[in-house]
Amino acid sequence: MRMFRVPSRALVVAALLAVAAAVLSVTASAQPASRANHGARPFHLTKNCTDYHGQIGEFCSVMSSNLPAIGAGAKIFYMQAAGPASLDSDIVIYAGSGNTATGHCALDFVSGLGLCTLSGGTGTLDRLHARVAVSYLSDFDWAWDGTYRFNEGRNG
Repeated sequence: MRMFRVPSRALVVAALLAVAAAVLSVTASAQPASRANHGARPFHLTKNCTDYHGQIGEFCSVMSSNLPAIGAGAKIFYMQAAGPASLDSDIVIYAGSGNTATGHCALDFVSGLGLCTLSGGTGTLDRLHARVAVSYLSDFDWAWDGTYRFNEGRNG
């Protein structure tokens, strides 16, 4: 019986192809996790706070939003009282029956600037995540500008 010998160059090429295939499969399997951090969309909201006086449970009303799930008339409730120069409070956005988002806001009244984050919700706001800069507009009006995304697996 005659032995067939594989040239060493062919073995090197086969090994390189195997390594390349392994790298590609690891990269492909990592894609869903990395995509969860991408896909962020611009988020713009304006709110009026004539009904907010710094007390627990008071709210601001959404005047406009580019996120359809948080439409005009939605209410942003504050769970902690404001201090004399700042607000540091958990929030709940109520956007209709069964549709809420939860988060946290920190705001400096002197500069009129702050940051809010949203980290989940129910109904149409299930799996919502957002990070927005808060800025004073005029009178009782404020703006939120940042990004939002819905985690993968969101229903609806």
